[in-house]
Amino acid sequence: MTSTTRRSVPWRFAVPAAIAAAAVGAVTIGPAAFADDGRPGLPDVTAEQLVAKVAAARADALTGTVRIDTDLGLPALPGKGGGGPQALLSGTNKLQVALDGPDRQRIGIMADLSEYNVVHNGRDVWTYDSRAHAVTHATIDATRPDVASLVPTTPQDAARQLLDLVGPSTDVRVDGTARVAGHDVYKLRFAPKAQGSLIAAATVFVDAKTGVPLRVTVDTVKGGKPAVDIGFEQVSYDKPAAGTFDFKPPAGARVTEAPAHEAAPGKPTAPPAPNGERPAPGLLGEGWTTVVELPAGAKGQDGKDGKDVTGLLGKLGKPVPGGTLINTRLVNVLTTDSGRVFAGAVDADTLQRIAAQR
Repeated sequence: MTSTTRRSVPWRFAVPAAIAAAAVGAVTIGPAAFADDGRPGLPDVTAEQLVAKVAAARADALTGTVRIDTDLGLPALPGKGGGGPQALLSGTNKLQVALDGPDRQRIGIMADLSEYNVVHNGRDVWTYDSRAHAVTHATIDATRPDVASLVPTTPQDAARQLLDLVGPSTDVRVDGTARVAGHDVYKLRFAPKAQGSLIAAATVFVDAKTGVPLRVTVDTVKGGKPAVDIGFEQVSYDKPAAGTFDFKPPAGARVTEAPAHEAAPGKPTAPPAPNGERPAPGLLGEGWTTVVELPAGAKGQDGKDGKDVTGLLGKLGKPVPGGTLINTRLVNVLTTDSGRVFAGAVDADTLQRIAAQR
């Protein structure tokens, strides 16, 4: 039996994906996705050199349009296209992104006749849903871990996570060249050596000049098109105007203040322990078979108890010994009879084995 270790989730609020997942709608665009025609002739580099180039890359300031194509093989989800948090779980979505260091980011999710914006400026986080004409304000508590940091919404986020996997368990190689958003790129391919992961390989498209990841694709062991394809259609490394990160609630909008511990409004929260501390999500396992564990009793976005959250998951999953399993091409989610939730890009047997050890 493989031993598992629990690690606290590192805090990071660079483009919080859990908030972006509350985006509304999707748009359909033409067949020209990210890559331009042609394979540029670039100097040969080794995988080690390219990994080092990505690790050393600095793009603290940029603006651009990010396209996310997601095909997890999920059934039709309640609320898809209606402003629910499921928007980014399927189909094609486009995001307008602006970054200026670790303390200032803005995401605008583009949808038909609506918008959903996330603005992070210093310790303040604002979200605005135009369909509901509702604003949520939260103050970041930098001492709290954030499960949102595990889910990428830009190629840089995804690439950083892949770089953490480089080691004996990963095969890394240069897989040719391409063009993305008008930039010459190298293709850096990562693949797990051992079994258990649902990921067959992930490819990072690295800007040949800057080393900045401009696109990431994730292929699954089940084959077919990538389960996730996230990349820039347009990108500039110029510093955004300071006013980009200013936010004032629109006139007439309903404004809600989130509790101080909720750095990302709408993320699951767990009830306080006897000492008043809220149990944090944790990581179990290692490398490609890492699993996220959420504490029992997690609350949903509406503040209802975990039974309402796991009840929705139960409608999408199938019964297994000790709980309910949701199976997708890229991620498996297990909700136990005790209310805990385990999720990871691992096969069902691996997920259930790790959960059983808890």
